[in-house]
Amino acid sequence: IQGRGRCTPSSNLAALRSTHKSFSKMRRCYSPSAASVLVAVWASAHTAAGFAPSARPLQSSPFARTAARNGLEKLKMGRIGSRSGADEGFREVGDAVRTQRRDPWDNPLAQPQTSKFWLNPFPLAPYGTARPTVATRISNDIYSFEQEHGFANVSVSIRMTVVRLADGGLWVHAPIAPTAECVKMVESLGVVKYVVLPTTGLEHKLFMGPFVNKFPNAQSWVAPGQWSWPVDIPLGFRVDGTLKNDDQSVPWASEIEQKVLATKVGIGKTTEVAFFHKKSASLIVTDAVIFIPPEAPEVVAEYRQEDLKWEKSALMACFLGAPYTPSFAAIAGKVFVSPVVRTFIYERTRDETRAWVDDVARWKFTSIIPAHLTAPIKAGPREWLDAFKFLDNPEENKLPEGDMRPLNAISKLLTLTGLVPPRAADAQ
Repeated sequence: IQGRGRCTPSSNLAALRSTHKSFSKMRRCYSPSAASVLVAVWASAHTAAGFAPSARPLQSSPFARTAARNGLEKLKMGRIGSRSGADEGFREVGDAVRTQRRDPWDNPLAQPQTSKFWLNPFPLAPYGTARPTVATRISNDIYSFEQEHGFANVSVSIRMTVVRLADGGLWVHAPIAPTAECVKMVESLGVVKYVVLPTTGLEHKLFMGPFVNKFPNAQSWVAPGQWSWPVDIPLGFRVDGTLKNDDQSVPWASEIEQKVLATKVGIGKTTEVAFFHKKSASLIVTDAVIFIPPEAPEVVAEYRQEDLKWEKSALMACFLGAPYTPSFAAIAGKVFVSPVVRTFIYERTRDETRAWVDDVARWKFTSIIPAHLTAPIKAGPREWLDAFKFLDNPEENKLPEGDMRPLNAISKLLTLTGLVPPRAADAQ
């Protein structure tokens, strides 16, 4: 004000100084920026609440078609080779990544007549018509399908797991966007018999409806406690059954067991169902644990082209704040509970979560297949239990203090509003 040649009465100036001090104190207590608060609110609602829109395909925009013609979109194929035989063309775990490039306009997803993208109430990347799928054979009967999943300039991978049952039918866990490419890959494996929504989380719920519509003869099963806020919106797709704990009546019970974690977190519910595939000794989960690789997943391989870009993206996805790259070593290369899930769900539902974690550990699994990032993770019950030590002792599984400031700030704010129950760290 003074720089513009204006005078401010001393009383007003004192008031301004007092207000500035109060604001600065509040800012130090809660968040480094308003943007961090907004992102954190979005992430907490996204993770814990699971907004449940009925997603529907739309025609591509003129801008998207122009971008495709100009070569701005690339089609990455994880499945290359003969289309005969259920297992041919899927690269094995550990194989060198094989990428096929072609004229983007040859991609049927980019053609005006058939191009579609999926209406999303939250801006989750990718935003255009191109949504490449990378398919990998994990074992003789388990397949991984990955697509990009992100927000703003932060991207990771999201996974759908497909299990071939003894009768040849397919059991689909946490469906992803049913693009023409993805659907063709799935159909090459056999007939889809069951599609399972194992969580209340938004990013996994979003494509359940479109996927079920692509396979109308398959049964649709969902985790209990589906809800949305502030308005209770119908799921928008047929539901044939609800997943229950240790349910022996489900059609796949002889091959795949299940354990349900269903809790109430403040205004909403949160659910995750863990599955154990007996034949492969695989634990299949959604968001319970992750394993952050040292290098970006193939589906976001462009992050490998810039120094530290993957490290920054992984840190921002975990902590929702400005990335401090030396902290990457503290979270990568191990079975790890995402700080967002830990902060907003598990630390607020310690007793229920501990009982579920212990119950899951009774399965004799040798690998873990989560719905994000690396899979399979070579880990068993010991590594699984180690990742959840913080439930009994807050000093265990320590997270970088500086990186946790945005999450701690929004956690305190949500606790003060009464929207969620408190956690021990909010009292500090």
